[in-house]
Amino acid sequence: MIRILAVDDDPFIRALLQGLLAAPGRILTMAETGADGLAQLAEPVPDLVLLDLGLPDISGLEVLKVLRGAKSWAGVRILMLTASSDLENLVEAKAAGATGYICKPFEPDVLAEMVNDVLEQPDLIWLDDYTRARRPA
Repeated sequence: MIRILAVDDDPFIRALLQGLLAAPGRILTMAETGADGLAQLAEPVPDLVLLDLGLPDISGLEVLKVLRGAKSWAGVRILMLTASSDLENLVEAKAAGATGYICKPFEPDVLAEMVNDVLEQPDLIWLDDYTRARRPA
């Protein structure tokens, strides 16, 4: 069973993620705030986290740092979702242990493919919507 945690305050994004990622063999958990996401530390560890950078209560970067600080979450893949094109935030997310990022608005099929890439390629060290679109065929 594959466990996915999505942390995003936008109800439209959460509904989109639910439609894209819900599938047999997957357990999808939604969280609306950073605090809700951090509450998942007491739950079974997911295989993947989709984490909004711009949460209303705690920044996505702070949530990322707390998740990475939990020993049992060390191997969890974390893709940042962001409406920000601020390179500094993305560099900081990578340095804090993010597996990659995708910028909003995103094409649903691109996100679904990126999720599959992360889940199917355990040796993947960084993935973003820019380099993924330009990877060799």
